[in-house]
Amino acid sequence: MQRRIAKSVLLLFFLFNAVVAASSLSSDLRLIQMVPPKSQIIASMLSPTPEGQPRSFLLITVNNKIDIEDFYALTGADASRRIRQVVFVAATGSDGTLSEHSLLVSGHFNRDAIFRFAEGGSARTDSYRGEAVLIVPPFERERSRFKHLRWLAILNSDIAIFGTQESVQQELDRQIASSRPDAKLMDRLSRLGPRDETWCLLPAPSVNGAVASLLEKLDPKIAAVAREGGSMQYGVHFARRVEITASSNIAARESSASDTDQSASHSTPAHYLLDDSLGGRDDGKTAVVKISRRRYQEWLDKFSKDNLTIAETLLH
Repeated sequence: MQRRIAKSVLLLFFLFNAVVAASSLSSDLRLIQMVPPKSQIIASMLSPTPEGQPRSFLLITVNNKIDIEDFYALTGADASRRIRQVVFVAATGSDGTLSEHSLLVSGHFNRDAIFRFAEGGSARTDSYRGEAVLIVPPFERERSRFKHLRWLAILNSDIAIFGTQESVQQELDRQIASSRPDAKLMDRLSRLGPRDETWCLLPAPSVNGAVASLLEKLDPKIAAVAREGGSMQYGVHFARRVEITASSNIAARESSASDTDQSASHSTPAHYLLDDSLGGRDDGKTAVVKISRRRYQEWLDKFSKDNLTIAETLLH
């Protein structure tokens, strides 16, 4: 299963714009509290930036990218739509890949206008635990490569949830139960820079080191964090220079009653996901680097050009 997860994890390389405003620690907690603890990839960006602001990069799945494109299309009929923050979530499905995915969005949305427009097409409305949901089949333009049925829910006109049925149900369950944000998630967010506008929480990197190789072209210190072998998180803050904070998490394997060699049982970093299911966590490397905007933009330009090549390489 780890191999199948790695393949889906590594189809991640997409660029987004991010506005320079709030920080990772001031992220909308209404969104964070809905994130299921078993999520493997969590990323966040703020609303699209005005022209001239630097771009940011998020490492997310192909399904997350399709979700955001389709969300914009579904809500396009809402003239009052405002988007403040988007949180991307990806989790392992029954097939062992990251087939569960969703968006959590804060802002302002006119549910009646959005649902009425969508119902004019192939979508239909239903309800889940008293909340109206729009059931959305794959768009015609993507049916040859994307088969997922998705739900759209809009809560109190200021939160939208869009994703696979199981993902949206879990997130609605957490919202209805007024669940507190997952403690491990909040701990990882606390390790980011206090002013980061964009951030990603990633599972353990692939064995071929593709993420580290990509980051090496930006700064060796960040690549060293990725090579720690555990899960990692990074955040980006835009000022006169671009500041990137990256840190890794090393999980120690739990000793069994039959273990006699304690040094062996704790010397090997364990691959683990965000639920830390393999045992306790030790903080690994942390790196904070400041890069000129020009150098950062040059890296992004090359990153964008190499995007397809990188993704194809990662599949082998």
